[in-house]
Amino acid sequence: MAREYTTIVLHIAADRTKEFEELFESDELKRWEDYTARGRFVEARLIRCRYSALQPEGVQDYVLQVVTADEHAHHEHDEDPGFKDYNQRADAFQPEEPTVTFGDLVFERKAT
Repeated sequence: MAREYTTIVLHIAADRTKEFEELFESDELKRWEDYTARGRFVEARLIRCRYSALQPEGVQDYVLQVVTADEHAHHEHDEDPGFKDYNQRADAFQPEEPTVTFGDLVFERKAT
């Protein structure tokens, strides 16, 4: 099966970014470590945006990028009871729904 590429823009209340990052580090990051160790996630990153055209006043955007081994790994993660619990708690930091995209790689170049 082909890898799946997911990009999510999380819209986090600007005055709660420290709390959000602490929650992510203490909870979701360990799940990422497990999924990457088992080869379910090929790559996973959380990026704090210095600029985002989607970012309204009072919001700090984060880009979450994950490359999964296949689409099943994406669903496996989303159905993980620990992730469901984390996601519910993380929702409290988001004044609006995230912007979500996922799909298949068309072109890619990497530095050697």
